[in-house]
Amino acid sequence: MGTTLYSTAYCPYGWSARIVLYEKGVLFDTFEVDLKNQQPEFLAVSPRARVPVFVDGKTQIVDALVINEYIEETYPEPNLLGATPAERAAVRSTVIDHDWIRSQPLARVMAMLLHRPELREEEGMHRHLGSWYRYLDRLERHFASDAWRVLGRYTLADVSIYTTVAISRGFGMQVGERPALSACMRRMSRREPVRRAAPERLPAAV
Repeated sequence: MGTTLYSTAYCPYGWSARIVLYEKGVLFDTFEVDLKNQQPEFLAVSPRARVPVFVDGKTQIVDALVINEYIEETYPEPNLLGATPAERAAVRSTVIDHDWIRSQPLARVMAMLLHRPELREEEGMHRHLGSWYRYLDRLERHFASDAWRVLGRYTLADVSIYTTVAISRGFGMQVGERPALSACMRRMSRREPVRRAAPERLPAAV
């Protein structure tokens, strides 16, 4: 088996992995997963139907942070995780906080829009969006004094934040009057690997 990333175009975690792979100059194939009509090839590498999945030869990984750390260890330049144990811990903690806590309200909104219309209700949408926008306010305060999320330089944390915020904008959830966060998004979008990894489309809400 070669090197293949299984994901959907609009999955922020898959997008993050694509950015990291392009930053490292890794040659890889992409497999576009149809989550509504899951392909046998996808289920063969992800029995629980989770994305993204990274296959590198006989190695199969199902978790965005683990995928990116595997790529980082296999292709150490440019360094995106940190040079010391303390730095790596800082980046990991920031990514985990973003992926598994701060962005979960957005994930719930997207699930309602894309996959579970029966769960869609105005009060819940309003509550989740409120949590998400409060997190954007927190990011705005941070980026007002620091160009990067952690370590004072470009890391996996910036990749995770960029893809999630960009996906939310694709679904109509704008950054609004947050100039520092907007500047961060522009700074990231100027990177060639980021542009190259960008999805060509977003799915329509159900």
